[in-house]
Order: sequence, then structure tokens, then C-alpha cells
Amino acid sequence: MIVLGGLLLVAGVVVAIATGGDAAGGWLLPVALIAAGVGMLVAATVAAARRRLPLRAAVRAHRAAPVGGPLRRARAVPSMIASTARGRNPALPRYQLALWLLALVYVVSPVDLIPDFLPLLGIGDDIGVGTWLLTSLYAESGSYLAAKEQRGESEAG
Repeated sequence: MIVLGGLLLVAGVVVAIATGGDAAGGWLLPVALIAAGVGMLVAATVAAARRRLPLRAAVRAHRAAPVGGPLRRARAVPSMIASTARGRNPALPRYQLALWLLALVYVVSPVDLIPDFLPLLGIGDDIGVGTWLLTSLYAESGSYLAAKEQRGESEAG
């Protein structure tokens, strides 16, 4: 996949240089080839990195700790945010709430660091920030539920 992405990228550059935009369709074909090549290179790089990461251990650790599934964690997010804002959740610093709010505003806002009209790059920054926001909320809500269950066990015992 990396080789195919590289070939598409090179083909786009060669077509752009050879035709100079004078072909039927102008710059559409070279830009499309370059965008497809960059997209394949990014996808192949992510796939190669994913294969090298110790994801199986993380999945086992997630399954070993019974802190709730995705729905339970999603329902815990508002109470986690409220308790953190009031200072009742010492495990989560208040600046984390500010980072989450900033990320939410960035994803929703039409003003971006990389304009959305650029192919693959424009929406990529929004997807990256949104993914960080959701995974961070998911992980922290699991920790919040685990701490809540642990406090419940210690109070009962």
C-alpha cells in the first residue's frame, strides 16, 4: 500500500510537470493523483504503526477492568464533568475541562488552522481533535467510574 501510494504521488507530480495544466481537465488529474497518493501513504503509515503498537495488551487491560461499557461511560460524562468543575474529582485536574472545551470549540468552529477546502488535510485536523476529545472522555469516564465503584466498596466495607 505504501508503494502504491508513492507511485500515485509520483505519477501526479509527473503528470503535473508534463502537462503543465494544459491537458483536458486542467489540473484536476494531477491534483487527484497527488491527493490519492498522499491519502494512501497516510493510511498505510497508520496501518503499519498500528500493527507495531501493543494494542492487544490495551484491549486485555480494558476488558479486565469492569468499569462499564460505552453507554455507561457516556452516561457518566456529565456527572464526571460536573464533579470535576466543583472540585470533587481530585483524579482529574480542572485544566482538562478547559482542554476539552477548547477542543469542542475547535471542532465546531468554522475557523481552523488548516482550511477545510484543502483535500484530506482540511478535515483531518478536525477529525484528529475530535478523536482525541472522544477517546479522552471515554478513558477518563472509565477511570471516574472505577474510582466511584472503589469508593462505594470502601464505604460499604
